[in-house]
Amino acid sequence: MSADDLHVKATQYVQSPTEESLDTAVKAGLPLAYAIAVRFRGRGIELEDLKQVAAMALVEALKRFEPERGLRFSTFAMPTITGKVRNYIRDKANILRSPRTLRENGIKMDRANAELTQRLRREPSVQELAEYLGWEVEQVLDIETMRDRTSVASLDTPDEDGMYLYDRVGEEDISFKALEAREDLKKALTILSPQEKALLSYRYSSRLSQNETGKKLGMSQMQVSRMERRILSTLRERLQNG
Repeated sequence: MSADDLHVKATQYVQSPTEESLDTAVKAGLPLAYAIAVRFRGRGIELEDLKQVAAMALVEALKRFEPERGLRFSTFAMPTITGKVRNYIRDKANILRSPRTLRENGIKMDRANAELTQRLRREPSVQELAEYLGWEVEQVLDIETMRDRTSVASLDTPDEDGMYLYDRVGEEDISFKALEAREDLKKALTILSPQEKALLSYRYSSRLSQNETGKKLGMSQMQVSRMERRILSTLRERLQNG
């Protein structure tokens, strides 16, 4: 149906706002609404959800349409539908990034990462994690990004008690060689693989960034981030448990 035909149906509804005329106008406008929804696919939200939001926004636009203003309905409706879809994506992202949801999904992702690491004998890719969890790739990336921006366990960032790892072991020098020299850490470090030890050395002795470390190890920055979190969490648990 053309924009002109849609305008006619929308105008007929405004002039005679019955359930029948509304249904007719909605059917005429759904292709436009769905086309707008498709533009926002691939952002971690099901396309069907986006279509539903767009359809509801179409109904809202029909009820607010004023033909006497001289605008064609498609011109009037597009900003309304686009805005509603964008707001839905934004609100959904805020929920996803809430501390509680982030923590819960982070735990699920860590478990999946550990299981896949054991199965594959390497750090899984983002795609592999997403498939294993039944998530969209964008959801994995969102959680990875937000966890890196928030308080992520690290040798040079405080833990939940406001303590640094070198506070706990009584060491001011947090280079990897200095850490290796301590007896308690020696025992903890024995559980690490050569690759994991190399990662700590690059990050905390050579002071390389995660991107630079990834290039050295043939890994992505995301994989380095995940492995680093897992290593530090394991070391902290071993040290705290004696």
